[in-house]
Amino acid sequence: MNIYQEWGFVDSPFQVTPLPPSELGENLLIGREKELASLSRKLFNPPKIATVEGLNGVGKTSLVNVAAFKAYHNCLSGWNGPLLIPCNKVFQLDTIKGADEFIDEVLMAVAQTLIDRAKAIQGLGVSIKTGPIDKWLNSPQISTLQGGFSIAGNGANIGGNSESNTSSGFERSGFRKEIELWLQQLFPTQNDGGVICVIDNLELLQTSDKVRQLLEQLRDRLLVLPGLRWVLCGALGIVLGTVSSPRLEGFLHAPIEVGGVDDALSAQIYHSRLTAYAGSEGKDLYMPLCLEDFETLYIILHRNLRSTLGRADNFCQWVAEHRIPQTLDEKRRVFSEWLNAEALAALTAAESVLKPRAWEVFSVAIDLGGVFSPSDFQEFNFNSSMALRPHVKDLEDSGLLVSTQDEGDKRRKTIQVTPKGWLVKYAKDHSDTFNNAT
Repeated sequence: MNIYQEWGFVDSPFQVTPLPPSELGENLLIGREKELASLSRKLFNPPKIATVEGLNGVGKTSLVNVAAFKAYHNCLSGWNGPLLIPCNKVFQLDTIKGADEFIDEVLMAVAQTLIDRAKAIQGLGVSIKTGPIDKWLNSPQISTLQGGFSIAGNGANIGGNSESNTSSGFERSGFRKEIELWLQQLFPTQNDGGVICVIDNLELLQTSDKVRQLLEQLRDRLLVLPGLRWVLCGALGIVLGTVSSPRLEGFLHAPIEVGGVDDALSAQIYHSRLTAYAGSEGKDLYMPLCLEDFETLYIILHRNLRSTLGRADNFCQWVAEHRIPQTLDEKRRVFSEWLNAEALAALTAAESVLKPRAWEVFSVAIDLGGVFSPSDFQEFNFNSSMALRPHVKDLEDSGLLVSTQDEGDKRRKTIQVTPKGWLVKYAKDHSDTFNNAT
């Protein structure tokens, strides 16, 4: 059985998936008022595309989802402004998927979003005829015909063969024209709004050069399509490098930089999570992770919320398999035991492969705040970035550093200490305590 349900919750309060574009997501987004206001302004002021940049796990996607929901909810609540609708799906670019395939993926998701929201949209005085596309996307059976596909049961499948609907056979040009017509009907001008689409995790393409190439291919075919409003999200350096592209210059807003939520708000994050996932009223709740230890974990992991939530869940799972502490003192003692074991294991694994010079680089990276670039080589007492590179590579292989690079400008490579790296830093700071304990 789900351990959190046994403890009185409906589900895990420490889920690491991005917050949904819903009231739940809005309630759980803490300490982002400034970023929300900035993103909202950009969403309501096209045609430039909003961009969001920040360290991995800091909560960029959650920010975008909640901003999109708030914009949509305002429209449903009677606000007399543009209609902005969050797309059901978040998109990712890759080097395998071609532009046409990506465009089809987006338009199919936009179509499904508009189908799902049709009744709500109709209540605002606008409507579209979704029937044929709805049947095609959501019917379990379709009928193949010479020259293309039709919908099973629509009276036009004589002489065809019935087969499972894989949503891959609709005439491309006809489908695109139909969805573009929907968008034109709903959003006659750019001031009438659009469907908010998000391209996330641009750093997965590794270099902003690849990001630029793909976005430039999509610029005139998709990104400027009337009725769509875009948000681009990526790790530090990727989005900034993309903005500098000659073909994209003036086309994208400068990135909204998202940092870690202030330590003082970690208590609010903790309580909001427990409240949101609490079971029926009056049912007793049990949580082995107390507030003080959640705050400790958040600070150790350098305000990386995703990693904090993930390790909070790891602790709860560990408790369920070992022993269930009851009093506050027991909970704190068990957490300390678990945390020290986790930190020591991470440190021991790193020490088994890293050489002294790599550890010196790691120490300086920590002193620099956990973020640096190859151009900072003198800070590490090297004569060139080339001399620094192999030691950074060793630390990356050990999971203590991660980097993103702009191939167009090597100086824009951004290197950051990972949450695992910050945990190792904690272990090194407390190594004497660990040795005395053993």
